[in-house]
Amino acid sequence: MTHLRFNECKPVRWHGTLDMRRSLSNGVVMKTLSFLLLGIFIFASVSSAQVLNVKVTLDASHLTSDELNVLSDFPTKVEQYFNGYEWVEDKFDYDVNCKVRIIIQTVQRKTHEKLYLAQFVITSESGEYFYDKTWEFPYNQDASFSHFHAQFDPIGHFLDFYAYMILAGELDTNGYLLGNPLYDKAMDIANQGQLSKYARGWSQRMNMVLIITDARTRPLREVKPDFFQALYLLDQGKRMEAYKLAKKVLDDGIIKVYKVQPNNLYLQFFFNSHYQDLADLFKGFKPDLETLANIDSKHRQAYRDAME
Repeated sequence: MTHLRFNECKPVRWHGTLDMRRSLSNGVVMKTLSFLLLGIFIFASVSSAQVLNVKVTLDASHLTSDELNVLSDFPTKVEQYFNGYEWVEDKFDYDVNCKVRIIIQTVQRKTHEKLYLAQFVITSESGEYFYDKTWEFPYNQDASFSHFHAQFDPIGHFLDFYAYMILAGELDTNGYLLGNPLYDKAMDIANQGQLSKYARGWSQRMNMVLIITDARTRPLREVKPDFFQALYLLDQGKRMEAYKLAKKVLDDGIIKVYKVQPNNLYLQFFFNSHYQDLADLFKGFKPDLETLANIDSKHRQAYRDAME
């Protein structure tokens, strides 16, 4: 199960006495400094880990051959946009692996641009999942993707939005509401989108951020680190320690959200991604499994199977 861990990067310093430095010739000093600079450069390159590792597939089989040709390198451009950029300032010791599926629905010519309507699905290995039914954007084959937007970009800002949504959820697995700054960035983009001429779908995206950051959802976000720690302990064979943390997730997170808002969308996302994990964590603990079966009726059978 993938979740993020921070690296501590300490500055590289060269230590030496005054006599040692005086004994070096100018040429040796220059060579030494050159090697030090090279070492620092290599160190910085290695420690500057890529944050997202996204694989993109495109479904556009119903389009004409000419239309398909225009989109031939579109998945590669999207991958490069996600993968070739440091989305957060912090350094991580591995990538966040994601899958993206883009389904082109229609292509229309409007004034001086060709407008695409697509569905967009992005998932991460740790269970973050977003399905967007109304991504509208202009595109031509010569277009290049840039992270520096002078004005609202219906492709770039859309991809930025979901990068921040995925990474915010991932950060929440590491500590108390660590995803908040990235959810704020996603909200800023949604606000820009609503005011642009490509406003379609942005009110729904804004609503998604509001649901996740709402006070009624917070109890479940607060226990996400405990949930992933419980999965780790279970994988290590420490079942009772895992159960104690899972019980905290159930009582202080899931049940609290359910009591206030039974149809909470974030809670439903959590169940859809982790119902089998929950069944495994509570395997043999019948009262807790019965509680889950009553709350999450969609996956009731998985909880019942774990009672045996």
